[in-house]
Amino acid sequence: MKRFVSLSLICLIFLLFLSSISFADEATLLSQKEIKNRLSLYLPLNRILDTYLVRDSNANMYYIVISVDENNKTHLDLFSPVGDGIIFKNLDHIVLDYQNPNFKLFNLGTDQSALLIWERMGSGAFLSYDVFLVRDERLVNIAQGKAIFQGDIKTFDGGFELTSSDKRWFYVWDKDQFEKNLEGDFLSYPDNFVSNVSSIDSNTVLITYRVGEGEISWLSSSDVDLKVGEKLLLRRLNPLEDSTCRILYNDENLSYEGNGLFKAKRSGKAVITLVPNGYDWDKAKTITIVISAS
Repeated sequence: MKRFVSLSLICLIFLLFLSSISFADEATLLSQKEIKNRLSLYLPLNRILDTYLVRDSNANMYYIVISVDENNKTHLDLFSPVGDGIIFKNLDHIVLDYQNPNFKLFNLGTDQSALLIWERMGSGAFLSYDVFLVRDERLVNIAQGKAIFQGDIKTFDGGFELTSSDKRWFYVWDKDQFEKNLEGDFLSYPDNFVSNVSSIDSNTVLITYRVGEGEISWLSSSDVDLKVGEKLLLRRLNPLEDSTCRILYNDENLSYEGNGLFKAKRSGKAVITLVPNGYDWDKAKTITIVISAS
């Protein structure tokens, strides 16, 4: 009888233990689900845009809350959970001058993560960006750029790609800072970056050009014949030079695939225009493309 009671007691304790685990898991899920609402209570005067879970180099967990004030200024607030996460401690606060920012969290190749903030403004698509991570319980700006002409930025695992019109650079995370790599087509692409090198095949026409001071000093061809579905790869021979070049095209019969790659999508004519310094139209060069049915 005593043995039966003991076994029953053990089973009861085990069931209570399982119930407590299930309840704890549910509470954890609820706390994660409500995390944004809880953090918004600390910023009652701002409109919350988003909340990001980030980790530092020691895999410690923090939250970055992005909000805007009545003057449309962008605020970053760094919080750490206290105890079971019901209460949070505000560790740092930064105000940025962005009007319509975009955000993306990306991995630096370890447990550490970083937050990219960027926007493009004006007819020249001028790019401004900042990259933040958490170090010593503070928000640290580890990369930034302002008013980059025809700029774009894309992240990959361990870094980011930065372009300005037809110029391109890679920044790869190296322990505590970004190292600038040269243009990928001429050396090697960083790990985890998908290039367009494989797109150069028998269905692709390659056109090269060189940009000098205020002029297009070399253009391998100004007339191209393509069939629908074929591609044209426009490659600059001196992408590391400071001289900029604006690339314009009409998209009625031609689509842009990225990284200088164009695809013929329907029969007709298309024109690509290369404008040195972005606005020197009198020195611009054109590439006329005649597209026929496949």
